[in-house]
Amino acid sequence: MFDNIGSKIKKLAELLCWIGMLLSIIGGVILMYAVDSLVPVGTAIVFIGPLLSWISSFVLYGFGELVENSAIAAGKNETNTKV
Repeated sequence: MFDNIGSKIKKLAELLCWIGMLLSIIGGVILMYAVDSLVPVGTAIVFIGPLLSWISSFVLYGFGELVENSAIAAGKNETNTKV
């Protein structure tokens, strides 16, 4: 369950990014068609929401990359100390 956790964190970041993008687009379209006065807000959400979702996924993906690289470095250090 906790093996290879770095790649799992990175996959979670990608999944959350795609879900956030999809929900932003769906929510923006619903706002545009539900209330006529909210068309500019819905349009902004359709374009800005996916961008913010993508940018916010950088932190979680970067953390996953850091964990993955730390595990690789730790593995190399253990190999060097055993030899």
